[in-house]
Amino acid sequence: MIKFSITKGFQPEIHDLVLDIVKDVNSMPKYWKGIRELNLTKVSDNLYEGKIRFAFPSTSTVRIEVNDDSVKLRFLRGILQGQNEIRVLKDKVTSTWEVKMPFYMRPFDGRNKEHFEQGTTHALERIIEDAKVRLTSKG
Repeated sequence: MIKFSITKGFQPEIHDLVLDIVKDVNSMPKYWKGIRELNLTKVSDNLYEGKIRFAFPSTSTVRIEVNDDSVKLRFLRGILQGQNEIRVLKDKVTSTWEVKMPFYMRPFDGRNKEHFEQGTTHALERIIEDAKVRLTSKG
């Protein structure tokens, strides 16, 4: 089991922009470089289902729930099972992972956890940077 949480702070004035970026599920591959492709169908106002293709050659079935202050990805079947919740608070964004990989991949959990942590850190930084650019271009 791979479990971790990464938090990145930001200035409160970009909160709404960070939240908009996080809630735009179709833009995830732009920020989360581990996601090569998302093929989603909107099931209801805040629920999407489909396939996620990772940067490494594998896929998972995913259900994405968009809430007021968070997005929860549930990996249902495939190379990953479990969830990643991305929560936006007043001045920080947190990504909390709890996933497991197939039995044959478990000896690499330590290495994979480091890789996921690094990718999560970079994704959150890209989201915050894009929000800053959007704020500047509004001004």
